[in-house]
Amino acid sequence: MAKRAPKPSAEVEPMLAPPAAPAEAPPVHPITLLDKVIGHPQAKKNLQTALHSGRVHHAWIFHGPAGVGKLTTAVAFAAALLDPTTQPDLGGNLAPEPGSAVQNLIRAGTHPDLHIIAKELAAISRVDQVRKSKQQGIAKDVVEEFLIEPATRSRTLHNDSRAGKVFIVDEAELLGPPAQNALLKTLEEPPAGTVIILITSAEERLLPTIRSRAQRVPFSPLDEQEMLKWLSRRSGDAGIGAVEPAKRSWLLRFACGSPGAADIALANDLFSWDQALRPALDQIERGQYPVGAASAMAALIDDRAGASIKGRPEASKDAANKAWARRLLSFVAEDLRSRLRLRTAKKSSADVEGDAPAQRLLSAIDAVAAAEGYLASNVNQTMVIENLVAQMAAEPVGTA
Repeated sequence: MAKRAPKPSAEVEPMLAPPAAPAEAPPVHPITLLDKVIGHPQAKKNLQTALHSGRVHHAWIFHGPAGVGKLTTAVAFAAALLDPTTQPDLGGNLAPEPGSAVQNLIRAGTHPDLHIIAKELAAISRVDQVRKSKQQGIAKDVVEEFLIEPATRSRTLHNDSRAGKVFIVDEAELLGPPAQNALLKTLEEPPAGTVIILITSAEERLLPTIRSRAQRVPFSPLDEQEMLKWLSRRSGDAGIGAVEPAKRSWLLRFACGSPGAADIALANDLFSWDQALRPALDQIERGQYPVGAASAMAALIDDRAGASIKGRPEASKDAANKAWARRLLSFVAEDLRSRLRLRTAKKSSADVEGDAPAQRLLSAIDAVAAAEGYLASNVNQTMVIENLVAQMAAEPVGTA
């Protein structure tokens, strides 16, 4: 079934998301109909073709950029597979009855035959060592406990649905070789009525033997109109009202077609980060040194880290600082990439080579990547940030 959210612990890094629901609350899947998924017309067409065929393949890979709707589509596909009410609608597409018992279970995250596998399941593993892990990948034990073993058991709900059980592995690129090899055996000899969907933004990290046994469905970033439609729906669902024009313009540019990135930005008010850091990044683009930028970044990290552990005596401030430092670096990198896209949208490669600000942005992006590496190597966080600012402000070779 869709597993309950694990209880946060000191080993679990704070999520870049709104405050978590209570530990006993199951995940909620508000979209369970394929035609309600925004964008991805070709992907939805491919899935409809599979549904109409009557013989749905047992293994799928949904691949594409992070946050564009792969998991949302996978849940909607699973909803059609698990619901015996699925039949042609007025447009000829196969769809379940929106108010059916199965749809209600899936929306509530409590369908016993829909299993969503994510690295966070380590926190409720039966294996003590796995529970204490830092959840940087999806462990083999997690795959065995929450996918391979349940796949061998009988389905819970017995009806005339197209599939008996559906397993969705989110961030499948986090599966290490042992976990992938364990999963491969199930893909080679799948239990009857079982469908496995791997969600990944880095398909190349999956073993060739896994890729060869799965139907591949590509996903792309949403276009501006689709993003505006998503934003309108999100604003209404969350009751937050319309996003003001200045923030909306920035959000669309920052998200670059990823509703997931936009949702993170809205939930964590990253627009305030843009306002705080924009003058410094403007100076870097112009080739000037941003005085005070390192201390400003440190203050943003400390503020968010403190807020994320407030009321959680078991949480680690050090772990929170490291998590938010990584996220600030990710934010800066995306801002720099956004600036670079604006500068190079209509330029040839030769024009880009002669554009000093574009070269500065490229160099700054490389500096952020290096800083991420230093942070992962446990270099002192203050030193990493100070060095990053110095490197971003340094004039690239050949442009001085």
